[in-house]
Amino acid sequence: MTGFRRIRRFHRFRRFGWGSAAVVLLLGAALGAGAAAAREATSAMHRQQQDIDAMIRELDYLIEHAERLAARHRRDDAPIRFNYSAFLEQLRLTRARSAAYLNEAHEAVLHAPPPPDGVSLTQRR
Repeated sequence: MTGFRRIRRFHRFRRFGWGSAAVVLLLGAALGAGAAAAREATSAMHRQQQDIDAMIRELDYLIEHAERLAARHRRDDAPIRFNYSAFLEQLRLTRARSAAYLNEAHEAVLHAPPPPDGVSLTQRR
């Protein structure tokens, strides 16, 4: 279809008073698609926040379980023991950073989780 025919077709709509209605219809369709995309992005962000919150609850459980294991194996006299205090410190740090991530407003995209502290999980006597 040539440009001239397109213009004649638009003039036909304008002659019957449909020109402004067509513009409103096209504008509404464009804005509706943008609003749907924004709604989808918001729901995806909400799902991610729910997943992070569930992970924080799991970390709370792991911290409690590691504390029980540390109490159970406190008197172990093996030459190489698991460093429960360093492990608990790592878990608590991860939990605190995850909670901070959940509670802060994000303006930059983070491509990796926060780095762990450099504490060894074993200790020699």
